Amino acid sequence: MKLKRLRVENIRSYKELDISFDSGVTVVSGVNGSGKSSLLEACFSGLFGSKTLSTGFVLADMIRKGATTAALTLEFEQKGRDYVIEQGFRYNPKNDRASNTKSVFSVDGKILVDQATQTYEAVRALLNMDEEAYKNCVYIRQGEVDVLINAKTVDRQRMIDDLLQIGKLEEYRGRAGSARVAVGRLQRDLEGRMKDVTLEIEKIESTEPVKTLNGLKGLSNKSQDQLDELNKKKDAAKSKMDELTSKAMEHGGLTAKMDAANKEIAEFGTKKDSEFKLIETNREDIRSKRESVQKIKNENAAFEKEIGFTGEDINEVVVEKEKHERLTLDALNDSVNVYALAEKDLASEEKNRKETEKQILVIQQVAQKIKDEIGSTEQEIAKSTDSMKELEEKQNGAIENARILGFSVERLENIDDIMDLLKDQQTRLHGSEREVSTRIHELEKKIGTARELLAKGMCPTCGQDLKGSSIEETTAVDEEKISVLLSELLELKVKEGDIEGKLERVKKAKEYGKEIADHQKRSELVRNSLEASAKQLDGHKTRLAEEDKKAQELEGRRDELADTVAEIRKNIDTLKAREETARKEHAESKKILDSAKRIQNNLHETDRLTAIIEKLEGNIRNSMEKIEIIEGQIIERRERLHEIDEKLGGIDINELNMKLRMFETAHNNIGLEIEKLRREKEDTVKKIGHIENEIKRLSELHGNLKFLSNKRDYLQSAYMDAEALEDMYMRIRADLRARNIGALDALLNEMFSFMYSNNAYSHIKLDSDYNLTVYEKNGIPLEPKLLSGGERAIFNLVLRCAIYRLLALGGSGAAQGDGLPPLIFDEPTVFLDRGHVQQLIKLIDMMRDIGVGQILIVSHDESLIDSADHVFLVEKDPITNTSTITAK
Repeated sequence: MKLKRLRVENIRSYKELDISFDSGVTVVSGVNGSGKSSLLEACFSGLFGSKTLSTGFVLADMIRKGATTAALTLEFEQKGRDYVIEQGFRYNPKNDRASNTKSVFSVDGKILVDQATQTYEAVRALLNMDEEAYKNCVYIRQGEVDVLINAKTVDRQRMIDDLLQIGKLEEYRGRAGSARVAVGRLQRDLEGRMKDVTLEIEKIESTEPVKTLNGLKGLSNKSQDQLDELNKKKDAAKSKMDELTSKAMEHGGLTAKMDAANKEIAEFGTKKDSEFKLIETNREDIRSKRESVQKIKNENAAFEKEIGFTGEDINEVVVEKEKHERLTLDALNDSVNVYALAEKDLASEEKNRKETEKQILVIQQVAQKIKDEIGSTEQEIAKSTDSMKELEEKQNGAIENARILGFSVERLENIDDIMDLLKDQQTRLHGSEREVSTRIHELEKKIGTARELLAKGMCPTCGQDLKGSSIEETTAVDEEKISVLLSELLELKVKEGDIEGKLERVKKAKEYGKEIADHQKRSELVRNSLEASAKQLDGHKTRLAEEDKKAQELEGRRDELADTVAEIRKNIDTLKAREETARKEHAESKKILDSAKRIQNNLHETDRLTAIIEKLEGNIRNSMEKIEIIEGQIIERRERLHEIDEKLGGIDINELNMKLRMFETAHNNIGLEIEKLRREKEDTVKKIGHIENEIKRLSELHGNLKFLSNKRDYLQSAYMDAEALEDMYMRIRADLRARNIGALDALLNEMFSFMYSNNAYSHIKLDSDYNLTVYEKNGIPLEPKLLSGGERAIFNLVLRCAIYRLLALGGSGAAQGDGLPPLIFDEPTVFLDRGHVQQLIKLIDMMRDIGVGQILIVSHDESLIDSADHVFLVEKDPITNTSTITAK
């Protein structure tokens, strides 16, 4: 596998990045915190997405601060095919969470998958490793170089087995073992079920169900014969009961007809008596109505005398009197209306007069309030004028202070630009100071190490004599460099002091500028307030003149209304007298009209009573006719009674009822006996059904037992297969691990001998559990974790490279080498002295010579940079916190 190109947008400190990778050794350098490791993390995340996040980190930490979207595109080549992975991310500042919004995996320009999970699985299948194996083999992250030797034995076994692609065999063995245990559990369950079925079969067979079924069927047939005989007797009794019931019903019908005839005769007699009573009542009503007619005639004679009625048409008289009454009523209403209007006008004018008085009072109050506001406004104008003078004096003082510092008013407008420029100069000087200090510190450390080596006389790594070596010359040159750098550092500190002084003056001038702007703003506010107060004063005076004019107009209106009220009061007295006269005339006319209407009503009542008398006389005639008809119906019903009595003479109803009760008793007794036999037969049928179900269940149990027996044989075979499969996976895994251990042990010792020639160590031993032991030349074993920091780091790098070589060779089930990712080192020189750095370079050259096509290294070590085929420099802008990368 070869990385070709990486493009990122808003990933960590990179706003935009587009970098291409070539074959050979590539070193990415830069100061600490510039974003070197972020470049490798971007490649890692491009392959495996969010799975690459370390513990304690979330996806939002990967997105550049202030951005809401981010993206990265990784292009690589493997086995002649081109692959592109596009990852997109979105950040939600409301909940401070990010999500993977895009994950597209393309092969030779065609999209293979387009979901994050699918992309992850596709990359894992292509590389034959997941993100954990990637970190343990090809990507040696900063601070994780000794993960393998510091891990527990079981964890180291899992890591290396997974890398060598034999970890799956343990997974398959576990699955086979789980299957074997599951089959064993099924076998035990099956034996229990077979035991239960056998016990149930024995229980049913012990009851002899077939013999019991035959006996119950014979008993059922006997019960049915008895039921048939009793049903015949019951039907005969029922037939005789029906015959006797028919005769009893015939007797009852004739009796009912006789009772009905007697009832009708009684009802007809009652109706005849009722008609006689009705006739008497009608005659009494006629006498009463005639007396009422006479009384009305006497009353009318008195009313006719009162109004002078002489016998003309009463209806015409009433019409005439109504007309006269309406005329007097209209005259009365007119008087009342005129009086009411006068009263209303009086109330309205009086109300208007009072309202005018109130308006005059309100206007006087408003005028007084306006006068008060005029006084208050004049005071505010005087106060604002004094404030304006005070602010002008303070502003002039601040301008003079700024001028003393060398800043005019016009120059103060650009004070922020001046301050930013000085801060930029200060930042650059501070960065240069840190860089010089770092170089001095590195040179001092290097000189100290060289002096220690010179004091010992020989190199502790290779054992060579240092007398006359280049280390003495290099140390002298480094000391001269330190002298020059110290001069540069002193000069930088002087410049920093000068910049700080300028910044203090600029800050003070900025404060004066802010004070001047504040006074100008406040002066403008006071000036606006003065103008507003002057306008307000003019408005108050104009309103006062308008209110005085309104008051004069309302006072004239008030006097006019007082005269109008006096005149209306005089007219009201005249109208009141006119109303009383009209009221008396209408009362007299109304009295005459009421008497005429009373005569009219009495005449109508006389006609009504006369009509009622005629109707009552007709009712009497009708009642007499009804009485004659009723007497004829009574005679007809008596003749019918005689005929019924003759028919009833031949039937003895008592004897008939006695026989009927006797047959009913016999019928009921037979029914009870039939019901008893039926229940007995139903019980027998239920027992037959139960026995038949038992026989059916017995047949099913025999079939089930046969099925379970066959299943037991099948499970026994499956158990043996699973057991054999588990053993096979275990043997294959042990065999592959033994081969890998042998191959890895040989590679480790080959590389160890190459790296540690002429050293105190003889060889490395790798046991069957991947435990590593280093042997000194005298045969004493050492644990790798007991080596010094630099020795342990080199040892771990050798182990990682040996595993990488084994994978590249494709031995023992491992992936083929042409599919491996580039070998990646993140800050591998941490804790390494100069001698160990040279060993690291030797290891890198060895990996390149054996065919590792692409090696990526992040480091700021000059030796590694000098030995690289390609070098990139990463720089970060301290103001924008943005990283950029350039090829050197």
